[in-house]
Amino acid sequence: MIHRFPKKAAEHNDLKVLKVVKVHKVLKVFKVAVGRVGLFLMAWCCLMGLAACEGGDYETGDDEYSYMRADFVEARSAEAKSLAHAITDDGDSRVFDDHLACSWATTADSTYRALLYYHVDKQGSNHVKGISAKQVLVLRLPQERVKSTPTDPLSFESAWMSANGKYVNLGLDVKTGKTEDEARKQLLGVVRDTIVALGDGRREHRLRLLHAQNDVPQNYSTKVYVSIPMAGFAPGDVIVIDINTYDGLLTRTFDL
Repeated sequence: MIHRFPKKAAEHNDLKVLKVVKVHKVLKVFKVAVGRVGLFLMAWCCLMGLAACEGGDYETGDDEYSYMRADFVEARSAEAKSLAHAITDDGDSRVFDDHLACSWATTADSTYRALLYYHVDKQGSNHVKGISAKQVLVLRLPQERVKSTPTDPLSFESAWMSANGKYVNLGLDVKTGKTEDEARKQLLGVVRDTIVALGDGRREHRLRLLHAQNDVPQNYSTKVYVSIPMAGFAPGDVIVIDINTYDGLLTRTFDL
């Protein structure tokens, strides 16, 4: 199996700060539940057991042109709960021979962020057999004010910029467990704390990953991928993301 993850971005350590402008803390929140999706403010998504769409049975080939791949993509639904094709972060088109059934892609003619596993039968062909598509959470910066910005720790695995520059992606491990109290739901989001004007006309946007454990048991870990869209930021801007982990504060920096 081939997993394609871009190399880690270099950190930017020589910024000259001329002016700091405080901005309103805003949050797009996703609820976490076991076996149930909850609603909070503008958006909802279930982190626990994030749905993975799966295709039918497949056989791995023995020749040099047959292999399975995994790519982060923007997948397009043809009908509700059915994916027809996708574009990888490298810009490659992937058209499914048979539409991939997908329970979490609930709206027709819509684009979804996903980690796609698929089987390629012929070298150079963009027609593939879909195996599964794991939902990737998209954390945006809406304009609504919130009263709290929780930063309970989680485990960090990786951070990288998509090859097309459209997303900063994070690989995380969230500790969770079963609870009989359906009101207990974890929250995951992102805020922008400051905008810093740099000496060369660029701006530094300091973001902070938010996580509220909300007394959900921490019995085991589940892997979560999130993508932060870069639309709305200008070329040349610097994105700094602070992440509170069990090992302390972690910072990752990206140049657009």
